[in-house]
Amino acid sequence: MPNAKSDLYRSIVYFLQTECESGEYSSEITESLEVAKQCLESAFNLPAETNRSVPDLLALFNAASKGAKSSSQPEPTEEAKTMAETLKNQGNLCMKEGQFEEAIACYTKAIELSPYNAVYFCNRAAAHSRLEQQDKAIEDCQSALKIDPKYSKAYGRMGIAYSSLGDYSKAAEAYRKALELDPTNENCQQNLALAEERLKESGIGNAAGGGLDIGAILNNPMMQNIACQLMRDPNTQNAMADLFRSTFGAASGGSGGGGVPTNASTNAANSTSDTDAAQNGPIGGPPNVDQFLRLGQQLAQQLRAANPQLVDQLRQTFQNTSSDPAAGPTQ
Repeated sequence: MPNAKSDLYRSIVYFLQTECESGEYSSEITESLEVAKQCLESAFNLPAETNRSVPDLLALFNAASKGAKSSSQPEPTEEAKTMAETLKNQGNLCMKEGQFEEAIACYTKAIELSPYNAVYFCNRAAAHSRLEQQDKAIEDCQSALKIDPKYSKAYGRMGIAYSSLGDYSKAAEAYRKALELDPTNENCQQNLALAEERLKESGIGNAAGGGLDIGAILNNPMMQNIACQLMRDPNTQNAMADLFRSTFGAASGGSGGGGVPTNASTNAANSTSDTDAAQNGPIGGPPNVDQFLRLGQQLAQQLRAANPQLVDQLRQTFQNTSSDPAAGPTQ
């Protein structure tokens, strides 16, 4: 057997032997490792007493892993680092001036030149947050933490992004990790208190019969998008116009009144007008219930198409509220 292979097999046996002697494993695992060692010794006719001068496999593996990482990710030159720092400073100026897209471009170029600086990713996360690009902000914070797991500011900004998305559980978790690394950070302390308060309010709401957070629903980007679509929808515009005419029609039409009608044709017209008023609501009076129902039906259709789960949540909430005696009026 060639010496290289023999040394390799002996190294494997030595590794198994050290694992058996480490005391880190249960008796069953230790016994299995011992059996594997004996099988190798028997298969390759290795001596029972392993020569401890053989190479340490674990040390060789760690050295090879570090070498592969350093070769695939070369360290940036000093010139590249200097240019990246200049771009970062330009990005900071853009942030102060409210030019968030330009700031992102500067930070991105800095990252391309020096991809191992956690600050660049964290600064870009702040710019993404200002543009309401919270998912991208979270990704940048995670990238920063891969480079520097003890970078507390990245956890803090990740918490802000999660809070903006309404995920207060993950936000609170991020703030806690930030405070573990920087216990005196007052901003994180305040943000954690707010996130925990929101979680507490959410828990109370759920226990009280449905947990419907109207504020969260109204602040939901999807709901805001639906509202914009409704306002652009011609049917909605017509329904709103009918409501305004029904509510304010008397003010616009009352000034054109003439004398009392004296002929049959005028009486017939008044009769027709009375019929329309009976069906559509009196002009100048309160709006007809049917008009509100039409608006409600259009809103329900938009909600059902965009988010069926939200519709089910709303339905369940109202059912729980109507059936819960505690949800009645306060005496």
